[in-house]
Amino acid sequence: MPDDLLKYSSTTASRTDITNHFIPPFNHFRPHKLSYFLEYAWFLKQKNSRNFDLVHSAYYNLSKASFHLIRKGTPHIITVHDLIHELFDLPNDQLIKTRSQILKSAKAIIAVSENTKQDLIRVYQSIDERKIHVIHHGIEASSHRTTISLDKEFDSKFILYVGHREGYKNFKLILPVIKKLNKSYNIQLIVVGSKFTSQEKDTIAKYEVESNITNLGQISDNYLDMLYSQCLAFVYTSIYEGFGYPLIEAMRCGAIPIALNVSCIPEVLGSAGILVKQNCNHSMVKQIEKLIKEKDYREKLKIKSLNRSKDFSIKEQIQKTKYVYDSIIS
Repeated sequence: MPDDLLKYSSTTASRTDITNHFIPPFNHFRPHKLSYFLEYAWFLKQKNSRNFDLVHSAYYNLSKASFHLIRKGTPHIITVHDLIHELFDLPNDQLIKTRSQILKSAKAIIAVSENTKQDLIRVYQSIDERKIHVIHHGIEASSHRTTISLDKEFDSKFILYVGHREGYKNFKLILPVIKKLNKSYNIQLIVVGSKFTSQEKDTIAKYEVESNITNLGQISDNYLDMLYSQCLAFVYTSIYEGFGYPLIEAMRCGAIPIALNVSCIPEVLGSAGILVKQNCNHSMVKQIEKLIKEKDYREKLKIKSLNRSKDFSIKEQIQKTKYVYDSIIS
């Protein structure tokens, strides 16, 4: 974006070094109502000296400042990341009604994948399809080389799992795979994310794979990049995603994703990675065994991952977003 553009964010935004970033001089605090009230009061005092051409929200819970600008006629653009609540939660007519009104009144809608666009069209049939623009998430090329080394216990081949594990993330799918592989190979599963719940520990014990699984908890970006670059495969068991950011994060480091052939995942992977049928443990086992046995196959897929990640240049996605801005403002 040009440096002379003025950007406004609410107090919920992190402090940044963005040029001309117009942001309240205090971070969000509890109680929430008081924080939002003070932010709005501050905004009303400042707004007369600044002109805002549009409002771009990343979710449906707009701030009071955003609602104020929209009521005054400032065009609204909304980014839709997924339809998880609509598709996986219990039916909620009020949620559908509220979001439908916001989507219908928006001048443009950015969907983070073609799959998310199609979900939008199917769930919110009154939306004008012509105002939906597909703009993928972007990622910067890896610019550093980590000096972190793996613990000796991970020197053997390991599979990597990153992120949330509950519900549609379908983490339990990987447990029988590890159990099967463990009969012939000393395969380790490294998990990055929250610590295991007692229920998860019971499930892991049921499959008798406790000694093959290590949960690292939350780790640094450098450490995660190193794990991506050295893992045998990055396993992504989710049955639904709006985009699936960890896929491009992993491919940027040369990791080979093994993911389910569902939702937007084929769209994101393209010809890279390995797709398996949902809940097909046997297929996943066979693919991991092939990665273990065939070095050339493994290296070929690593190159495909690196090449595919370049299709998600953050600069290109910014230019696409700017094009939407320009089309609305003009």
